[in-house]
Amino acid sequence: MRALVTGSHGFVGGWLCQHLADEGDEVIELGEGLNLCDREALQTALTGVQVDVCYHLAALSHVGASWSDPQLYFYNNVVGTANLVAVLAQLPHLPRLLHISSSEVYGRVAHDDLPIKEAQSLHPVSPYAASKAAAEFATLQGWYGRGLPAVVARPFNHTGPGQLPDYLVPALAIRMIEAKEKGKTSLRVGNGDACRDFMDVRDVVRAYRLLAVHGVPGQAYNVCSGESVSVRTIVGELAAVLDYQVDLEVDPSLLRPNDVEVVVGDPRRMMEVTGFSRKFSLTQTVAGVVEDVGGGRYPRPGD
Repeated sequence: MRALVTGSHGFVGGWLCQHLADEGDEVIELGEGLNLCDREALQTALTGVQVDVCYHLAALSHVGASWSDPQLYFYNNVVGTANLVAVLAQLPHLPRLLHISSSEVYGRVAHDDLPIKEAQSLHPVSPYAASKAAAEFATLQGWYGRGLPAVVARPFNHTGPGQLPDYLVPALAIRMIEAKEKGKTSLRVGNGDACRDFMDVRDVVRAYRLLAVHGVPGQAYNVCSGESVSVRTIVGELAAVLDYQVDLEVDPSLLRPNDVEVVVGDPRRMMEVTGFSRKFSLTQTVAGVVEDVGGGRYPRPGD
């Protein structure tokens, strides 16, 4: 397959491009400086380009930062997506489009409705989540209104080697390594009891390709493990890898406004359509992050 990847220079985009190449796909990337909000530039970039599938990952994606500039997040994530849909719909041969949304679109979900299914109502809490929900509708408009075969993926939390320290697991890993090297006995965290559904980025990109091939246009699919783990559990995994124990200390500055306490998704729709199964456990993922952020000073146990 010939695959166009937006956001190919990001954390997930890099892993996706590698996976697609490993599967024998021809990967086409947009120029790093091309802004999807520039409709004319996007039209020019895709003139004469023929692809079988487009993976749309390009987006502003930091939940916490979205509170500081909601307008920027809406403009970038919604207008960029709408432009991409319009341009792809004008190509002579309509490609399949896999739009990468987010589990954040679900917002606060009652405990009785867990694990979250795709039919759950969308109640986005943060500006980022609201922008991704709107971008989903812009994507589906391409299917309903233009016939562009578009599929929506709603990934839950994912991490792995190469993720920036702005995100939870690498941030915790860096703090844990610092604690061990400096002999600190405590670790600052936000809400240690917050529970999230984590998957390894290498499993996530495998799921994306499977959905691009097998997903039903107009449908949304959760990309998740179906298991929820707390920040305390992740710290415990880090402690085991580093062989160093710390006490957790709540830091109010690390707490998010309107944070959702428990998030866990139901992956059955994705698994039934694609046959997907995970290859990486949480322990393997955490060990890979530690090796990455530690510059190889703390290799995976057994290496």
